[in-house]
Amino acid sequence: MTNALNIDIQRTGFPIKIGTVELWFDSSLENLRRFFKVEELAQEKLKEAQEKADKLVFPEKVDIETLDVNMVDAAMDVNKDFIAAQYDIVFGDGTFAKVYKKYPDILALEQTLEIVGVAIGKKLEELEAERSKQTNAKKAEYLTKKLLKK
Repeated sequence: MTNALNIDIQRTGFPIKIGTVELWFDSSLENLRRFFKVEELAQEKLKEAQEKADKLVFPEKVDIETLDVNMVDAAMDVNKDFIAAQYDIVFGDGTFAKVYKKYPDILALEQTLEIVGVAIGKKLEELEAERSKQTNAKKAEYLTKKLLKK
């Protein structure tokens, strides 16, 4: 009987905690392409949500006493769908539902999304600087070995 080789693979990325919910940001090159198109992808999802909103008719003047609660709910759902799409694009499908279940406050989650975007940008800059440093060190090591051979 042969023993199998067990080789561990470390995922590229880093954890992000939103409140008490821990998420994972995949910083692989494959996912970064998607991350940098998050606004474009979210706009596609927004178009779907707007199709629902097109059926809504908003009055020019809002009277609290005659306000159609269903219409307000539908408008809020459009915004919620747009925010949900961004969370799911950045962290993976189902993320928004997970976070919203714990923190059912769409305005807070929308503001948090902006903070998360800035924090991810800074972390990616740090990771790129580290990768660049490692690449330069390997390059210098290679050049040193090449010079010593001569």
